[in-house]
Amino acid sequence: MEPVENFLVGLPDSEILHLVTSISRELVCLHEADGTYIYVSPNSEKIIGYKSEELIGKNPYDYFHPEERRLIQERSHQPLLRGEDNIHTTFRFLHKNGSYIWLQSDNRLTIHPTTGQKYLHTSSRDISEKIDTEANLALAERRFKTLFHDSPIGLVITGKKGYIDETNDSFANFLGYKSYEIVGKHFSEISAGEELEENLKYRDEVQKGIIDNYSIEKQYLHKSGKKVWAYITVTVLRDEMGYPIHYLAQIIDINERKKSETLLLENNDRLRATTNSLLTQNKQLQAYNQIISHHLRAPVSNLRSLLDLMKETNDLKEIREIEDHLEVVTETLETVLSELISTLKIQNSDHYKPERVAIDQSFSNVIHLMEGELAEKQVEIQSDFSGGETIFFSKEFLETIFLNLLNNSLRYAQPGRNLRISVESFQIGAQTTISFSDNGSGIDLERYGDQIFQLRKTFHRHISGKGLGLFLIKYKMESVGGRIEVRSKPGEGATFLLHFPEGSETK
Repeated sequence: MEPVENFLVGLPDSEILHLVTSISRELVCLHEADGTYIYVSPNSEKIIGYKSEELIGKNPYDYFHPEERRLIQERSHQPLLRGEDNIHTTFRFLHKNGSYIWLQSDNRLTIHPTTGQKYLHTSSRDISEKIDTEANLALAERRFKTLFHDSPIGLVITGKKGYIDETNDSFANFLGYKSYEIVGKHFSEISAGEELEENLKYRDEVQKGIIDNYSIEKQYLHKSGKKVWAYITVTVLRDEMGYPIHYLAQIIDINERKKSETLLLENNDRLRATTNSLLTQNKQLQAYNQIISHHLRAPVSNLRSLLDLMKETNDLKEIREIEDHLEVVTETLETVLSELISTLKIQNSDHYKPERVAIDQSFSNVIHLMEGELAEKQVEIQSDFSGGETIFFSKEFLETIFLNLLNNSLRYAQPGRNLRISVESFQIGAQTTISFSDNGSGIDLERYGDQIFQLRKTFHRHISGKGLGLFLIKYKMESVGGRIEVRSKPGEGATFLLHFPEGSETK
């Protein structure tokens, strides 16, 4: 290896030292044992404002900050003189402009090889900017901590994997915990299941950079086990590469507001149900008016006419004929009154006593009542109630409905074809529905669809009937909040769908 050429050959050591220290960023000084400057590097003016010749012969203790003079004496100066080496100190030094700057110094003891004289060698650099930056960061952190922990709304910081790193008392109190009990949990552990999937979906979008923040209403799990509502806004802190480091969630307690909303919705539902009930009752009242006007007026009018005729004749034969007519009209009037009484009974809520009814048992009871007629006509019956084994309904009403539907199927069986009846139950949402189908003569719904459930309406001229059964079924169902619909084609039978109202023993 070739020797490095010494381009400073020929210069005195003092000049070499001057050249080297003048381009250094550090202030290099040589002190007497008491600290007096005997050498100051020429870059001193750039660092502390003083020219080197202004400091020679002076003592640096006159420039140290008063609060640090004793510490420098005890922790740096004296240990160096006792032989300790390479001591690092940080202190404030009076700049020529009158302000204090922060210097960080490496201090060594130097002993003259000939005289044994002790000197102190210091090499110092200005770290004021670094100190200010650290101070500002510390101040910012203290401010953040204060704002975070004193915030009236809940704040939670989670890591990128969803574990809670920090939370404040507002959020902990909201869930009935102490802050330390929440830190370390995964956020899903204190989240209710209903909105968790939505929460995870948004969090995934944030992680992928699709969105930077999101706000949702979600339920948390209180320590007591109950669910509480909150409105949360989540923002993300990313690293220099754009990857999420932390998530900050701001949580506002909206539990009371949600309770009020729920109560309002329940009241609206009850109001809507009451309105529907009133509309149904109004329709029923209109039907009663129709019954009275169409079915009572005629026999009463006939009675009046026949009685007038009896007053006008003394002929016994005519009187006997009129009495026969009176008997027929009276029977008709009794029939209409009986129908009216039946429908009025349905309207009387005292007759409706809901209970948990086994559908299979009620259907079997009705089949048992009609087994003679069913056997005589070789009716094939299939039933399957596995789709909904019970309903909360009146057992008497249900058996009356089955009885009327079976009678209806028997009355309108297709001639020359064995009657088959299929009954099954199934769920539509929380509602239980019973399907009752036969392969009878069916009904032309395009022609009679709007009349099929009306009182005293019959649609097969060759078959006798009062048109009361379907009328009663419809009113039984609607009077308790259920409904009935029919699907049918002439010659292909009919299917009646009975949609029973939701209900439970607690209501």
